[in-house]
Amino acid sequence: MSNRRRKPDAPRWGGAWLWLAIMGIFLVELLAYTWCRMECVHIGYEITLETQRLQRLTDIRKNLTIELAHLKSPKRIEELAGKLDLAPPRADQIVTLSGR
Repeated sequence: MSNRRRKPDAPRWGGAWLWLAIMGIFLVELLAYTWCRMECVHIGYEITLETQRLQRLTDIRKNLTIELAHLKSPKRIEELAGKLDLAPPRADQIVTLSGR
């Protein structure tokens, strides 16, 4: 007979620890993947909102450019001058400044 004693639970617990370690790694990978997907979806929503905001601002800018062109039109200015009883200057009202 040999003097060595075997631990009866050693092989069973060794397999359990290995199984727990593998499951722990799997769980960490699953959580990391889920977090990455959630971030992708969140960023996708942000991109969509910013694209819509850009489109609204582009439309506003286009409308303001059209309105500015209308306000600067010579025809409109002549109409306003007529309403205010303004007329082109007479020859004796024109003063020429000499630039030195």
